[in-house]
Amino acid sequence: MAVNSKISHEDYVDRILFAPAPNDNDNNNDDNDNSSYQQEPKMVAFEDNTSQESSTDCHHRDSKKERDLTRDREILATTTDDDGIPSISHPMEKQILKKMDIFLIPLMGILYFLSNLDKSNIGNAEVAGLSDDIGLVGTQYNTCVTVFFGTYILFDPIGSNLLKIMGPPTMMSICLFCFGVISLGTAWIKNYAQLIVVRLLLGAFEGMIYPAINMYLSVCYRREQYAMRFAFVFSAAALSSSFGGLIAYGCSQIHGSLHSWQYIYIVEGAISIGFVPFYYFGLNKNLEDTWFFNKEEREYIVERYKTMNTYNPDEKFEWFQVWLAVKDIKTWVSAVALFGIDLTTFGLTVFLPIIITSLGFTNVRAQLMTVPVYFLTAFVFFGCALWSDKLRLRSPFIIGACLTTAVGISIVLGSKVHGVRYFGVFILCMGIYVNAACNCLWLSGNNGNYFKRATALGINLFIGSGSGLVSGQIFVAADKPGYVKGLSICLAFQILSIIMTFIQFILYKRANAKKEAIIIHCEEIGEPIPYDERLSDMNPEFRYMY
Repeated sequence: MAVNSKISHEDYVDRILFAPAPNDNDNNNDDNDNSSYQQEPKMVAFEDNTSQESSTDCHHRDSKKERDLTRDREILATTTDDDGIPSISHPMEKQILKKMDIFLIPLMGILYFLSNLDKSNIGNAEVAGLSDDIGLVGTQYNTCVTVFFGTYILFDPIGSNLLKIMGPPTMMSICLFCFGVISLGTAWIKNYAQLIVVRLLLGAFEGMIYPAINMYLSVCYRREQYAMRFAFVFSAAALSSSFGGLIAYGCSQIHGSLHSWQYIYIVEGAISIGFVPFYYFGLNKNLEDTWFFNKEEREYIVERYKTMNTYNPDEKFEWFQVWLAVKDIKTWVSAVALFGIDLTTFGLTVFLPIIITSLGFTNVRAQLMTVPVYFLTAFVFFGCALWSDKLRLRSPFIIGACLTTAVGISIVLGSKVHGVRYFGVFILCMGIYVNAACNCLWLSGNNGNYFKRATALGINLFIGSGSGLVSGQIFVAADKPGYVKGLSICLAFQILSIIMTFIQFILYKRANAKKEAIIIHCEEIGEPIPYDERLSDMNPEFRYMY
């Protein structure tokens, strides 16, 4: 029997998120004894009447749009490739994926490569004599590493929202040009104060790159297609560290009027600036208008949006979506897990050349010794990303990578033999990009609305990147050569990340169970499954990935 009463958005959300878990004994009760949980699907059936509005449901759709959405959902639920409706196995899907993989993924990978190259080059510059030449003393180098993350974390949430407002060509080109110029200018700093200023500016523009790339991929790809593509992009971080070591070695062989560390900044900054035209002219604000798609492919992409769980081109910013992300406990659990993961990632990215120097290698050889470490990291990341997409799983790979990192840290901590410690570095670095990338992809893919996802990802990266403020202070020169303090803290936080990831898994699993119970009950009583476009992933038919 249809229910004529209407329920507000807030009440519907609360029922989806906080309803008690279904009781197996409820199925044995008669109609008069049904639990309140079982009755809720009746209450949340939205009707077409839009004559009454409140502050929480003033954006409800009119009855015609409601019927159109219901019709589209029914069509998509039974679609096959022969129907011509976009789907993951449709021939046109493969055609546009191939073009995006050829043209867009390399651009995103190079952008992330350049961002990480300019972000982490201070480690190689330090090995090349930065502190001695500009007179850094005590913990001033650590402070310069740390302040970068002060602006970096502030601009993380901004980047994910600016992407949609400014468009990928404008935003990405401006950020790339600015951090390239800043890196280039760093070659001529003279003292501690000037290094602080350029690090703060660098953090502001680089802080927007990662969330912008993540959100852009969520517009281009279905969430089942995320991880493998993102592996190409995220592995650029590992490769940038490898090439950073090679560039540093090459610059050390230049015998000119400048110091080696100055050539590092000049070369890497100039490379970043040189790539700006590729982004300004190679991207488009709307994916379907990108230059390499033909008319038929553009029409398919427009229709494809209707079958994606993660993007609607007509979405407009509203504070309601921000609030949904803020009040969702899963957002904060994921953020705490990322903090523990990134503490090791940021620490190792900047301090690995210094740590390897402490193993008995010369400054020049230490830069070269980072290269094979990061190549192995990229190789492992590709393998994990491939299986993560194939199995449609995220949490096992996060937990497995955290365990691998923890084992590697334990080896470095527990041995005094340089060769064994270097082996431990290989082990711990195998997981530092897998767990960070899968954490962000997991949260991103489980938030349907663009601005809810942008807010959740912004919070996630804000707290996760905040670990950079800590990492710069725990690897101090006084702890050489063992760096026991820094590595011990990283080990503890890897364990914390395992715990938080497991909690996140439980929360998603419980939410899916509640959604399934609602669907089953609606089918039993012959009522429509509750659906509200504004609630995106909170609707019963949206399934969270594990």
